[in-house]
Amino acid sequence: MPDVPAILDRLDHEGYRLTWPRRTVLEKVVSRTKPFTSAELWEMIQHDAPTIGRATVFRTLDLLCRMGVVQRIHRDAESGRCHAYLACDERHHHHLICSNCGKVTDFHEDKTLDALVREIEQHTAFRVQGHMLELMGLCPSCQGGVPS
Repeated sequence: MPDVPAILDRLDHEGYRLTWPRRTVLEKVVSRTKPFTSAELWEMIQHDAPTIGRATVFRTLDLLCRMGVVQRIHRDAESGRCHAYLACDERHHHHLICSNCGKVTDFHEDKTLDALVREIEQHTAFRVQGHMLELMGLCPSCQGGVPS
């Protein structure tokens, strides 16, 4: 879970004003444990802080994405939207997304994934400079079981 004071310090250090609307949006974003759309974020903000403008909410969300504090993730086609957002720590990682409850679990690189990327480079002559991986399925709770 991202650390709000650390993010505010980083914003300040990078020359961004630490306004009440920006802080409010950041706190709402970080408080979410499941992916949310920009429209859902706007509705949350309007409920608690109706004086904050729509453009401020969307610009702040965009800024947090550029900083790596928020990541855009894909959603299933049934949701009607192609992507959602989730507050993440800045360390490179990937997501396991439950198709049933929407829970997102982070997982970090391992040697197997790194070897797969290198193998793809060898077979395609493509130099991979970065990657994101999202795996969709059912979390242990939605399978009716517990993790082994």
